Amino acid sequence: MGEQKGSLNFNNGGAFLVLSVPVSAFVGVDDDGDGRWSVEEFDQHTNAIKKQIYERVQLRDDLNVATPLQGLLLSLVHLDHNSTVPANQLMILGRFAVNEDVSSPSLYINLQGRGVNEKIITITATRGAHSQKMNFSITANSHTVGFNMDWTDTKLQ
Repeated sequence: MGEQKGSLNFNNGGAFLVLSVPVSAFVGVDDDGDGRWSVEEFDQHTNAIKKQIYERVQLRDDLNVATPLQGLLLSLVHLDHNSTVPANQLMILGRFAVNEDVSSPSLYINLQGRGVNEKIITITATRGAHSQKMNFSITANSHTVGFNMDWTDTKLQ
């Protein structure tokens, strides 16, 4: 997964999220202010990081009510898999339970970074053969998933 990229896959009553976001998007969790996290910084602030993710990454229903992100997994993205080098990206994985009554969910992402190349997050949403590309920025942080959400063809037989 590239930096500031992600996917949201609708399948079997869920929307599965994979998202890479810049560390500089988070507030109050970068002790040395370098825009990167060491393993120690990440471990020390994991609860605060999760709280910000829950607040700033949401799938909302037709009435704009947020669906909770479940099974949240986080991983620092280290250059060349070297964990001694502080990471500038965080990989987020999770699942939203999707109610079959929701026909037009919207995805809200407000984790854009401060760096010049960290201002846009691109997500591709898929459901079966349908896909939609969405660009999230400070001024456009919510997008309606526009493909038909008729759930009858995704139920397990």
